[in-house]
Amino acid sequence: MFLKKLIMANFRNYGNLNFEPSEMINVLYGFNAQGKTNLLEAIYCLATGHSHRSKDVDLIHWGEPYSKLKGIIKRGSEDTELEVSFETGGQKNLKVDGIKQTRQPDYLGNLSVVLFSPEDLSIIKGGPKERRRFLDVEISQISRSYAYLLLQYYKVLGQRNTLLKSFRTSAFNNIQLEIWDEQLVELGSKILKKRFEMVRKLSSLGKNKHLQITAGKESLEIKYYCSLQVKPDFTIAEIGANYSVKLKEIRQEELNRGSTLVGPHRDDLVFYINGIDGRVFGSQGQQRTTALSLKLAELELIYGETREYPVLLLDDVLSELDNLRRHYLLAAVKQKIQTFVTTTNLEYIDQQLLTDAKVFRVDEGKLIYN
Repeated sequence: MFLKKLIMANFRNYGNLNFEPSEMINVLYGFNAQGKTNLLEAIYCLATGHSHRSKDVDLIHWGEPYSKLKGIIKRGSEDTELEVSFETGGQKNLKVDGIKQTRQPDYLGNLSVVLFSPEDLSIIKGGPKERRRFLDVEISQISRSYAYLLLQYYKVLGQRNTLLKSFRTSAFNNIQLEIWDEQLVELGSKILKKRFEMVRKLSSLGKNKHLQITAGKESLEIKYYCSLQVKPDFTIAEIGANYSVKLKEIRQEELNRGSTLVGPHRDDLVFYINGIDGRVFGSQGQQRTTALSLKLAELELIYGETREYPVLLLDDVLSELDNLRRHYLLAAVKQKIQTFVTTTNLEYIDQQLLTDAKVFRVDEGKLIYN
């Protein structure tokens, strides 16, 4: 899988751009605030239908009524055309081969991406929300059914929370709460089962990558922390039974607080380095190595599930890594993964890699091919 062509109109600081990247390594260099990150964001949007860092309206070039991205994706011997457009009124359109997709989950999976930026350290040391988002984006690119489950789950969760907040008012309906409970349990149990499965695979792959990067000195283990007392080997039915019991146990507390207190939206990932919680006790170097191991494991996980490597987006991350980790990362993707690298300094990139790469200077929303 690779991005064959990218056409941009009114996206961020880009007016119009027709970009034909290399199937392998693409280096985007230049001063800060010229549009390097914006170009990677465009590829991410084309793959997922949304930005990883901004609201849709912020993607539109200042003063323009819309922004549009169009890409040709090569998968095997077939080409697929993807299109994402954003309008100032808040409307978003997603198309696959010219056919409008009414639900975002139906759009996913045509182009898979893995993004690695300095901000990804927040996956390790940030809050649970960042880690849940990482996991959900990862699985949704592999499984459209999971993306649909998430969409439905958060709709039910929102309705249930609204009802809980109405406790002590005439709007509260206990029968309706039971109905929301049933739907929450059904959807949440399936989500949890899928998360357990993917974290098990991610942990195995991450452990191997981490051992290689640290020359066997550190062992990484990724565990899923569940707000319910369930185990990874539970069936969906067993998870659901536990879920239902727990909701009944904490019913009064949830009514008092007006919020759903257990479920996939309250869970977390824990990264253990040599048995110690890396989020709390890991050094900055260990956290960076863990983030690198996680991203490399993510590449292999997507390949294992789809038999195609995703596109890799490296946004100014090379300057955050030492020589050993930088070399390991670039060697791991060379000749097998389409990669887009942004940097302010070409010295961070191995000269042999530069010889094989397409190199572009980014200057005020324009690409100059070297």
